[in-house]
Amino acid sequence: MKMSILIVDDHKLVRDGFKSILNESKHYRVISEACDGEEALSRLKVQPVDIIIMDIKMPKMDGLECIRMIRKANQKVKILVLSMYIDKLYMMKILDAGANGYLSKGNGKTELIEALDCVTIGNSYFEKVIIKTESDSETPSKMEFSANGNTINILTKREIEVLKLIIAEQSNREIADQLFVSVRTVDGHRRNLLLKAGAKNTVGLVKFGLKVLRNH
Repeated sequence: MKMSILIVDDHKLVRDGFKSILNESKHYRVISEACDGEEALSRLKVQPVDIIIMDIKMPKMDGLECIRMIRKANQKVKILVLSMYIDKLYMMKILDAGANGYLSKGNGKTELIEALDCVTIGNSYFEKVIIKTESDSETPSKMEFSANGNTINILTKREIEVLKLIIAEQSNREIADQLFVSVRTVDGHRRNLLLKAGAKNTVGLVKFGLKVLRNH
């Protein structure tokens, strides 16, 4: 059975383009569309979907507000944001609102399907241009940050390396291979990072990592 999709974008040409691409795919089918956040919420009340592809800048109700309202009613639906804005600050706002992924409209069919495949299985997907920019930056040996406003923790150089690879959607095996360590060692770093971040899962860890890396 194909995964059902709602497309939310204020440009009909964009919606038609997505429908043309996705309705030809093996795993996805567009069953509904909306031109703004208000219409999207109305559509979802009468026809729930598995995945929502949403723009951010729209009239009446923008994407961020719409995502927050959707999340209040439904924690299971997957939300992939497509926007012209390739910006870390935008990505953090989108993640905080409750989206599962972020992809710029400048990408093609292959990247769109890749992003949908990723969020469908429960992972997060983030714009690779942004991730590469972060990964190429100079890495300090230690990084101090404030957790919950009052506790100072320290990330080691190795933990920072692991964190960047987690943000880049690498599996524990892939991280181990790149850093020439065992999977068990990566598991240990991941547990330490979750503890220091106060996060419950990978999505929380990615949010934490993007905030920390943005400020350093």
